[in-house]
Amino acid sequence: MSDNMTDYDCNTPYNVPLSSRLNKEMTYLNTIRMLYITGYIIICTLGLVLNLLVIIAGICNNHISDTAKCVLALAVTHLICSAFLPFQILYSWFHFNWHYGTALCKLSSYVFYASLFSTAGILTVWKLTYKCQGRHCIIFKHSSVVLIMILSTWTFAAVLSFPSLFSRELRYTVLGEQCIDDYDFMDEETTQYGKTKLTMVVCYRLLLGILVPVFLIGISRSCQRYIMDKNLKRIMCLINVAYIVCWTPLLITAFLQVVLENFDASSYGLPVTTVLAAAHCCVNPVIYILVNPDMKMQWMKQAQQSDQSTNGYI
Repeated sequence: MSDNMTDYDCNTPYNVPLSSRLNKEMTYLNTIRMLYITGYIIICTLGLVLNLLVIIAGICNNHISDTAKCVLALAVTHLICSAFLPFQILYSWFHFNWHYGTALCKLSSYVFYASLFSTAGILTVWKLTYKCQGRHCIIFKHSSVVLIMILSTWTFAAVLSFPSLFSRELRYTVLGEQCIDDYDFMDEETTQYGKTKLTMVVCYRLLLGILVPVFLIGISRSCQRYIMDKNLKRIMCLINVAYIVCWTPLLITAFLQVVLENFDASSYGLPVTTVLAAAHCCVNPVIYILVNPDMKMQWMKQAQQSDQSTNGYI
């Protein structure tokens, strides 16, 4: 996840002497190493503490509204993702040498992209619940429907993240044992096959992680008839924007890397966008605090009252 060093970087000039290439790569790794350590420590600390507080505040409500369910689902998703960041911190600390086994190597990348798809799905579900507010919408007459949709979102996210379990491997390099993406770039035949697999994975991550959710959220917003609370509207808008800002640069950079042969993302583009994508784990609670600085998150109760007055159910 963090080092962005993969076997599909075919632009390395191997006619350059090994010592020169190694020195250049070590300088590069030492530079981005501090970026990862600093960025992940901040994200991990905020993500673990703030998402845990959000979960406690949501559970302490007597009745959990549809809004609270979506907020809690996002907090649980981001808490799990934040819990795996210490492995990336230690990985960077030990100069990108992985000491935690193949299973955790695969799982760390898997959880990272599962968080992408589950967040996209939950935000879409959250928006759809407000599109369908009103007595005429039979499907949302039962509060369990939203919970089922959230569980379905987690299930789809788990399935869509499977490529990380197959592509992520431990490889011995001149720099040590590294946890990298291996797409079978070994000879001309397997290289073409590996590029095809990589292109498919990158494209569907961009499609299902950003393009489709943004389209559905935009459609839901245009069809919305329910006037929601001002604070809640602001929170939902900022969360959607933050999600797009955090994930789009990484997904587009990866897409350009596999589509354009001359596109060089191996300098500092991928490291910065990777840290930015990881920042989605802690940004939502910060938005809650900035928009409505109430640790008990009373705005979820206000949303609950609106749900009851409109739909006649909790």
